[in-house]
Amino acid sequence: MNSIRLKTSYVDEKLPVGASKLFGAPDIFDGFEWPTIEVDGEEYDLSFIGQINLAEATKFDKDGVLPKTGMLYFFYDLDEMPHDPSDESACRVIYHERDDDLHAISYVDEDGEDMSFREMKVEFECVEAGFLADDSETHLLLGEPSMDNGFWYECIDGWQMLFQLDSMETDDVCINFTDEGFLCFYIDKDKLKVQDFSDVRIMQIYT
Repeated sequence: MNSIRLKTSYVDEKLPVGASKLFGAPDIFDGFEWPTIEVDGEEYDLSFIGQINLAEATKFDKDGVLPKTGMLYFFYDLDEMPHDPSDESACRVIYHERDDDLHAISYVDEDGEDMSFREMKVEFECVEAGFLADDSETHLLLGEPSMDNGFWYECIDGWQMLFQLDSMETDDVCINFTDEGFLCFYIDKDKLKVQDFSDVRIMQIYT
């Protein structure tokens, strides 16, 4: 299966509503509920990782795996940074079938301080299956993880990598997954075929 590489950059202007991006705040639809996680009886928001406008991304989906339209939103617990694929609450992926009914929001605390990382523009390119990391950040949709310790495939057979987020360090964000590895979101292949993103799991992949 081919992979779609996400090339990221900072831009001075605010990105259009519905554009693909990493971080910032999601462009949401009516009825959107921010995913949360419960820790010691307290409920906390999961961190917004990014949103993918599928009309942009699927131009590079040679295998026709992803929905052709709509939005994919990725959330993860960046505070605790769990890595166990059996942890069903560690991440959440939301699929919305449209991209023309969205509105921008600000993610701020009770004092009005911005709680989000600076948003990053995303552009896409198609890369061949088995594409390995180079010196730049390697964020991917689909395909296989850039590095594989073999553990995941022993855990759950029949699952597909949906999204890979690389460790990264910029002036605004510093995220280090295990040994400067990758955070990978996985989905059951049969559920992906019917566009059911209700059960997605994570795994940190490292050398």
